[in-house]
Amino acid sequence: MSGDESVAPVLAAAYDAHDAAGVVAALGELAGRLDLARLPALWHPLGFFRLEVARDHAGRGYFLHCWPRGERRPHEPALAVHRHAYALESLVIDGELRNRRFDSATTAPSSLRGPLYRAERAGRQSALKRTENVAELDELEDLSLGPGCFYGVSPEEFHESRVDVSRFCVTLARMSRRVRPNPHVLGDFASPPVLLYRHTPVAQSLLIQLADHLRALDDAGPPR
Repeated sequence: MSGDESVAPVLAAAYDAHDAAGVVAALGELAGRLDLARLPALWHPLGFFRLEVARDHAGRGYFLHCWPRGERRPHEPALAVHRHAYALESLVIDGELRNRRFDSATTAPSSLRGPLYRAERAGRQSALKRTENVAELDELEDLSLGPGCFYGVSPEEFHESRVDVSRFCVTLARMSRRVRPNPHVLGDFASPPVLLYRHTPVAQSLLIQLADHLRALDDAGPPR
């Protein structure tokens, strides 16, 4: 179990109960015990950075996702609509996030159509490899979510999450064990068959700011 083993069960219980205040309190405790600035943190190809802070008894990982104000590191082409190889739950800790969910289209024409790319990860590099499958998707919902809001995405659903570059946002995502070997990304027919991305380390100053922000939120009380 990564993270502080005495805090992870408390964090998991609060998450299970959708107790946003309890999750923030557990995160504040973790930020006080762990040196977040020394944890491995990498920029994601979609422009945010992430770091793992805990793992519970069920093997679920807890990851901070952070979109710093005024700074994004998206790779091009940034293929935003994707589905995970696991069930994803997420809590907006601070800021505002737009989450759109998609599922297979049941009628024609579909709102989105494109080739499926299989995502493969090796260390700090990932590759998107085009498959023979074509996905046709319709939007299920489009929500703007603020502090204290939980949302979930099943392994069968596609989604995209966006944060305006002028805004700050941090979420705590919980990821189940994998139910398929690889995630999938909705591509463009004009994109090359293989896309390579390099995951670069996050500046320590950003991690220090994030740790300070989490402690301040804990001191301020529950999200509203």
